[in-house]
Amino acid sequence: MTSRLNKQKQIFSLLNTHHPEDESEKTVSAGDSSAVLPHETASRQRLLNQVYHFHKSIIQNVNLGLIALDRLGEITFANKTAALLLRCDREWLLGKKLQNFFSKREDADAFMQQAFEPDAKIDDWETTFARSDGKHIRVDVNASPLHDHNNRFEGVILSFRDLTEIHQLREQVTRMERLALLGELSAGIAHEIRNPLAGIKAASQVLEGQFDANDPRRALLERVIREVDRSNKLLNEFFRFARPSRPNLEQHSVEAIVSGVRLLLQPTLKKNDIRWQEDITAGLQVRADGNQLEQILLNLLLNAIEAMPEGGELSVLAKRSRLPERKGRGKAKEAPKVVIEVNDTGVGIAAEHLEKIFNPFFTTRPEGTGLGLSICNRLIEEHEGTLEVQSREGEGSRFTIMLPTG
Repeated sequence: MTSRLNKQKQIFSLLNTHHPEDESEKTVSAGDSSAVLPHETASRQRLLNQVYHFHKSIIQNVNLGLIALDRLGEITFANKTAALLLRCDREWLLGKKLQNFFSKREDADAFMQQAFEPDAKIDDWETTFARSDGKHIRVDVNASPLHDHNNRFEGVILSFRDLTEIHQLREQVTRMERLALLGELSAGIAHEIRNPLAGIKAASQVLEGQFDANDPRRALLERVIREVDRSNKLLNEFFRFARPSRPNLEQHSVEAIVSGVRLLLQPTLKKNDIRWQEDITAGLQVRADGNQLEQILLNLLLNAIEAMPEGGELSVLAKRSRLPERKGRGKAKEAPKVVIEVNDTGVGIAAEHLEKIFNPFFTTRPEGTGLGLSICNRLIEEHEGTLEVQSREGEGSRFTIMLPTG
């Protein structure tokens, strides 16, 4: 142990006081008493090799993407983590412009302008990178100037880490807090509205019976009653969102639930010229409230059908997935999950609407209430699961449900 510690001290001492090029400066005549003996040179060379491999291992395996840029903004070095985060080979990255990896050109221009200012240093710059597979990740970037051995500016060294999951968790927490507050406030208001609506309907029905069938006043009262019923239906939907019933959790076959929903939708699929695709892992079980899970799937599938007015393809995929779950003192444990995907080839969702679609009363359809997806999201939260969406306008949508198996 002592010899290993002494060796480590030698390595760091050499790193802090010598440079590989210094060895040439120590070559003197044979008569010089300070000449370096061959065995000492070999020993120092071994230590230098150890230092090189030690730092190479740190740079390549550190849990940060590291990229070096020259003065033109071209990538001259990238570690393994950077290539992994950007989903490409390190060799392919070399010579590429960093600007090409920013999702937005204006973000790229602003970052590069600031990073290449004299002695500039950037800390915690949040932006979005586009990976080689077309997906976008939220990243936190730090940048510092890179100098050569003569202290001349040579480029920029930057590090970045993936914040996508953290960003999604932030949004989810914010949305849950907002919905909880809105639910409490609105549930009280909705309850007070139902009482006068009941009075209006009762009075209208009494008046309706006093007019002949052909009397125009009777038609007006019939319309009042229809609008009251419509308002009550909206309130009932809202109550399901604001105060969802606790799920009755039992083991269910995912295939059986999907088959039941498909049977209900069969006439609609045929009428709208929509092809159905299904890929479900055999024997897949999920612990859920069967009725609520059917309601969730039915809502998502009806939305998908409406997004394909000219026909298309609708697919449901279900499989097992194991994701890391933190358990006590930071230890990671693999938690089994069931992943259910609903994919369509419809009109897609505009980028500016993606963050709002789970908000109550947000809808782009004139006849919609804006509560369908809000109720789905709330029910899945009651199951301790998640609901996510990926979509591009004109390219269809994918809704992903993730639920615990037990």
